[in-house]
Amino acid sequence: MKQNSTNGNGKFKTIADFKGEKINFPVTYHLKAVMEGTENEKKHKEELVQLFDVLEINYQYRYKKISSKGAYVSFTYEITLTGKQQMNNLYAGLKKIKAVKFAL
Repeated sequence: MKQNSTNGNGKFKTIADFKGEKINFPVTYHLKAVMEGTENEKKHKEELVQLFDVLEINYQYRYKKISSKGAYVSFTYEITLTGKQQMNNLYAGLKKIKAVKFAL
């Protein structure tokens, strides 16, 4: 029996299902940034907002969540990207923020 994987939103898909598909801009989605250390929450949020502002990304803060052991905090923003270059610049900018462990 073939085992399916899920992409986390309840739809069963594999990477092969996305072959050849392209993102149609503008696109709005929830960006979750997981950052190290909860003692600097305000600074972390400011770094994200500054990046959004520099890249002229429309955003709306949704919520934060602190990990069970308190080592990480995640911030979720609803963002709208207008093009591929803006998307590339966003993820390049996120890589430069030291506290960011990953973003999706």
